[in-house]
Amino acid sequence: MKVGLTDGKRAVALMAAMLVCSCGNPGSTSIVPIHKTPVDDPVILPKLSVKDFGAKGDGTAHDTEAVQSAIDHASDIGGGMVILPEGTYLCGSIWLKDNVELHLSEGAVIKGSPDIKDYCAADCCPQNEAEIGWGDYVSGGHLLLGVGVRNVTLSGPGKIDGNSDAFLLDANGKPYKEKSQVPCRPSQMVWFVDSRDIAIKDIELADSPYWSCFILNCENVSISGCNVHTQRKAYHTFNGDGIDIDRSRNVTIKNCRIDTADDCLTLRASSAHLLAKPMDCSDIVVSACSLSSDCNAVRVGVGEGFIHDAVFSDIAISNSNVAFNIVAAYVKGSRGTDIARIQFRNVQLQAKEFLRIHHMYSKNAQIYDIAFDSVEGTAPDCSHIWAKKAAPFSNILLHKVFVPAEFECVNATVLVDGGQMMKKNLSQDELRRLGDAIENETQLLY
Repeated sequence: MKVGLTDGKRAVALMAAMLVCSCGNPGSTSIVPIHKTPVDDPVILPKLSVKDFGAKGDGTAHDTEAVQSAIDHASDIGGGMVILPEGTYLCGSIWLKDNVELHLSEGAVIKGSPDIKDYCAADCCPQNEAEIGWGDYVSGGHLLLGVGVRNVTLSGPGKIDGNSDAFLLDANGKPYKEKSQVPCRPSQMVWFVDSRDIAIKDIELADSPYWSCFILNCENVSISGCNVHTQRKAYHTFNGDGIDIDRSRNVTIKNCRIDTADDCLTLRASSAHLLAKPMDCSDIVVSACSLSSDCNAVRVGVGEGFIHDAVFSDIAISNSNVAFNIVAAYVKGSRGTDIARIQFRNVQLQAKEFLRIHHMYSKNAQIYDIAFDSVEGTAPDCSHIWAKKAAPFSNILLHKVFVPAEFECVNATVLVDGGQMMKKNLSQDELRRLGDAIENETQLLY
């Protein structure tokens, strides 16, 4: 279905079509995901205190072994709730197990050990990887990890503290200026891979030295009521993401506050080489979240898979660089990720730039059926919708986008229906030069 920029009558039809039909994906019947989330029915679980397994919770003693023993015991008896009473529990890597809820009471803190040796090794499981001495300079260690687990819950109101000061400040307490200067730091603070029926609720995820929460190739995941933040004022957390969803399906994220140095929320389709049965990233619902980022509030893209069927609604974005960044490939030589049927609706925003949709290093990834509906706020910088000739973007809808700004459009079909967004007028010469720069990758968006 092709639409023109001035065909206002077809805007409503397009929006309706994107809500109820597959829009070019055989076998899909709806953009609105139907979720099977972890069961909310009350279940009486045995309750085990980590204090009964020798945990001190004094912020000095190493409590990894005690907390792990409690989790192992709960799993061995068929499941249970492992409770951390008020206190600070200094820990290295903790392995989460089937049918266990790890509950952090009010005032309870799991604090990451400052010693990188206390974390799991890069080869702890086939799905793990590290970038030691290159790239992001991360060890492959995680503070909490679930590998191939089922029916696991992390619950608050306590806090998981990644102790980023221990890794991102030098011996004099000054922040490193470049991530290449960091001697070593752990990888994602909370990591689930090849798992299902996971709940993370009512908990604080604080000061990760890298990404805060990574969900990789998982199914039926619920994240709710969480407060996620990385350092962006006292110092900048390199790659300090909030919640990253990669090749996972049936995921809900709601009522979360995310304030990060890097991306707040991402949808990805990467890491296939690490996975026996990699999935699409699909059927994602994000609602009632507040986001603030020095980078992107929401980023969709990266990898070589397929990201599709996601709805973001009732989102508040403040003090951010870019509100929405949809990108096929960040890495040279990557084929890029196909992205389709993504909706953003009822958004309030304050950012420098509203929107980027671009191939970057991809030559032919397909991006289509992207809809923005009922968006208000300020983002004064020009937005960008840049496609390459081999794979023009189609069915990009800006419906009632009341953001007074322009957007550059190259090789894309964009429908503007109401609102204040305006396509920037480019001369034929300007359009040719810009198109050449996009094709030759001499002008890039990040």
